[in-house]
Amino acid sequence: MSDAASSGGRHVEEARRRYNLIGGLVIAVLGLALLTTSFLVHNPVPLAVRAGIIVYVAVGIAFASGLLKVQNQQDVYGGMALILISLVAFVASNDLPGMRGFAFGPGTAPRLFAFTLALLAIGVVVTGLLTAGPDVTPYKIRGVFFIIGAILCFAATIRPLGLVIASFSTMLICAAAADDVKWRESLIVAVVITAFCSVLFPYGLNLPFQLWPRFW
Repeated sequence: MSDAASSGGRHVEEARRRYNLIGGLVIAVLGLALLTTSFLVHNPVPLAVRAGIIVYVAVGIAFASGLLKVQNQQDVYGGMALILISLVAFVASNDLPGMRGFAFGPGTAPRLFAFTLALLAIGVVVTGLLTAGPDVTPYKIRGVFFIIGAILCFAATIRPLGLVIASFSTMLICAAAADDVKWRESLIVAVVITAFCSVLFPYGLNLPFQLWPRFW
């Protein structure tokens, strides 16, 4: 019994090391690709953003080599994916002008959201490094299907149907990605976020978003 338990423990540990090796290498490769892209954009990317990308690559290498022990793989790699999204947003919005005095520019909102996302994601990664968590569960297609569907829905409806309907529909489709979705709470969250976006973008940021369908 003891030998069987020991063998099972070694098997789990080997699987974790293999997962960390692959995950760390993927992080490093994606980070290097983004770093290369940062030198190809029209305007120079700030040194702080490039430094963040370099740190991202270094963390991936540390995961792959075992220098950083990953206790909760779901939180760590999920958080690293969100950090990558925020870094991509910083690079992609580099050509957009930022704030001028107290006036928001087109690049203000993307950078603000990217910075907030990065801070939250760093907290998730640190939590995953310090606290133990469950093993990585088998891959499920439902979440990917609905999240991608929500993005496509927003892109297809923002112009003909307006910001209100597009945002509300997108939030509901995102909620459907969860296996244990609670529709009452999801409806409340969708209404609150839609109202927030309807005030922030056209009035707070002065972006030319129409709120309602063109045929109204």
